Amino acid sequence: MDPADFVQELFDGLDREIQSGVQEVQDWIEAQVHGAAVQLLDSLMPPIVHAGNSAVKVSESAIVVSAAAGIGLALGSAEVGNTVLAGAVADTVQRGIGELKAENDYAKGVNSIAW
Repeated sequence: MDPADFVQELFDGLDREIQSGVQEVQDWIEAQVHGAAVQLLDSLMPPIVHAGNSAVKVSESAIVVSAAAGIGLALGSAEVGNTVLAGAVADTVQRGIGELKAENDYAKGVNSIAW
């Protein structure tokens, strides 16, 4: 290998490493600034706004829980017998319904949704 090429590749590699390190530092700084801004806004919001947000969360959670019950009912009563579907289509639909039934708590985590 030509010494000039070696030196060029060495410096190119160092430059790549420095740039990737700089990007990580920039990402960390952005995350810190974002977190501080959110905390500042949260501390400045009057309690009435927080109370209003809680009321919205409760009402929206009720809608999600209700919809989840509807999903569970629809999956439980789905008819995919030979009179409706057949062959590979029926197998695929039955497999999909089985996977959905395995995840039967559709409302799980509804309180952790960021509003």
